[in-house]
Amino acid sequence: MRVPEGFRAEVDAAAERWLGEDERSRRRHEPFRLAVAVLRRRLEEERKEIDDGRMVEGSAVGGGVVRPSARQSATLFAAAVLDTASLVDALDRLAAALAESGFAPAVESGRLAAVRDRAAAFGLRLAALDVRQHSEVHERAVGELLTAAGVVADYGSLDEESRAALLADELGRPRPLLLPGVETSPATADLLATLALMLAAERAEPGSMPTWIVSMTHRPSDLLEVLLLAREAGLWRLAGERVESRLDVVPLFETIDDLENAAERLGALLATPLYRRHLAARGDRQEVMIGYSDSNKDGGYWRANWALHKAQAALGRVAAEQGVALRLFHGRGGTVGRGGGRAGRAIVALPPEARTGRIRFTEQGEVISFRYAVPALAHRHLEQIVHAVMTTAGGAADGDGAFRPAAADLALTERLGETAMTAYRELIDDPGFWPWYTRATPIEEISTLPIASRPVSRQGAAEVDFDDLRAIPWSFAWNQTRYLVPGWYGTGRALGAALAAGEGERLTALYRRWPFFAAVLDNAEREMARARLPIARRYAALAEDPEAPGSFHRRIADDFAAAAAAIAAVTGRDGLLAGTPVIRRSIALRNPYTDVLNLVQVELLRRCREADGERRDDLRRALYLSINAIAAALQATG
Repeated sequence: MRVPEGFRAEVDAAAERWLGEDERSRRRHEPFRLAVAVLRRRLEEERKEIDDGRMVEGSAVGGGVVRPSARQSATLFAAAVLDTASLVDALDRLAAALAESGFAPAVESGRLAAVRDRAAAFGLRLAALDVRQHSEVHERAVGELLTAAGVVADYGSLDEESRAALLADELGRPRPLLLPGVETSPATADLLATLALMLAAERAEPGSMPTWIVSMTHRPSDLLEVLLLAREAGLWRLAGERVESRLDVVPLFETIDDLENAAERLGALLATPLYRRHLAARGDRQEVMIGYSDSNKDGGYWRANWALHKAQAALGRVAAEQGVALRLFHGRGGTVGRGGGRAGRAIVALPPEARTGRIRFTEQGEVISFRYAVPALAHRHLEQIVHAVMTTAGGAADGDGAFRPAAADLALTERLGETAMTAYRELIDDPGFWPWYTRATPIEEISTLPIASRPVSRQGAAEVDFDDLRAIPWSFAWNQTRYLVPGWYGTGRALGAALAAGEGERLTALYRRWPFFAAVLDNAEREMARARLPIARRYAALAEDPEAPGSFHRRIADDFAAAAAAIAAVTGRDGLLAGTPVIRRSIALRNPYTDVLNLVQVELLRRCREADGERRDDLRRALYLSINAIAAALQATG
């Protein structure tokens, strides 16, 4: 066996530094095992550094460039900083040396190949972390910094054109806005501290915290503000005409209006020369996140789904025209009302322009356990996702077989969305709706739970109202009552109006041929099958006479009945979920057990609202248990 001399010398030098004399002596004729021993020791030392909360020696940074320590060796295996890139490089060198020595089969299919794949996929970080913050927080912080530096007194009063010009000018200057000794507000200090933490993480392990998501992106300047803050923290700088950036900035379009204008805003951003230089530093890749939860809360089920579909197609076209690689990040929740459902089918239903072969999506808490806790189910779920992405990649090409709706089909779908949104907004905008909702659902109790990644309300639990209520508790409360309104409401009026207008044949054709339309309709049907209006009626009785003309329960029940009849007419099936009897039987089996939990919760709500003092505290604890029990029984929160 001939071992490459360069490899042997490299390993010997690394072993001299990292291994004891006994181990070096024992393996002096085993260079490959010696190389593995060095890497194992390096990984053990890296883990100790992480456990101790210390940065890896030699990762000090100045001017945005990693500076090697004085002890760093020129050899690969003895690099002072062990990160994913150096680990993968070392494994590749080990594999090449083995292959050159006649062990190619072991390299191609043995344990080393598996380790190389895992190192490349997961690195030393397992998964990258995103940071997400509201655009208003960035605006206030940038305004504060600009005022402190004497640039502008009232940044918030500037129009979009003036903001973009000012931000571009400031990004082109090398000076810091925040001078030493100048104090900032706690919110701004926290923002800058988070960016500083990201810089430290990126220095220690590139790619570990590379993304900043801008919630409620309304304008291009919302992203330029983040770049200015990143420059203050050392994550971004302009070096001559070239940008050096460690950060991907991701817009998040959440409301119906933002989704409708997403492509225009992305186009304006990509037309900004400085931002294009930033993208060039990040490989000309742009990620865009789209929000399923807030769009549903804003416009209802059908309108949100149609707005999301149109936005994805438009974003795909803009990115292709600008020569930018687009990756859509789908902010899906666990329930259908928040974009949940079968992920593989949702990918197949994407518009052709959005089928880029790149995708990200969120998985909510209970969904993680349902889909990934059992290895066989996790494998099947991931296999379906990968299959869907691979088979739909490049779907914008001519002749790919994807269904392309005609102008009349698009117009009909637009009318469905508008009609359903009208019905939805009439419900939630009714002056009596919010008092009814707070009485008929356990939203008050849910608003005190430590759930989700953000507070239940932007105002705090004690001041919760519709506008500030987050989408997760909004859907959570509807699920608890078994209404499941976010997953279907408005379907009855929208489909009923289309059928009355003689569009029945077209609706049936769209259901059979258009994956998007079929997925939306089937998901609504499944949510309706999971709903339980006789139980929901008991909740409504806490706030009103549910059978009174014009009552909220009556309005919801009427749309439900109309939706069930319309779905049967469009699909040609007799009854909800007639085409999926296994799911239908599963729901029927679970209902009697869950119904009892709901009846207990209704009584607890009634007693809790009549009690006070210690008695009320005891009842509220029982209420919390009922919320948890119903969520487990339904296998869904919000």
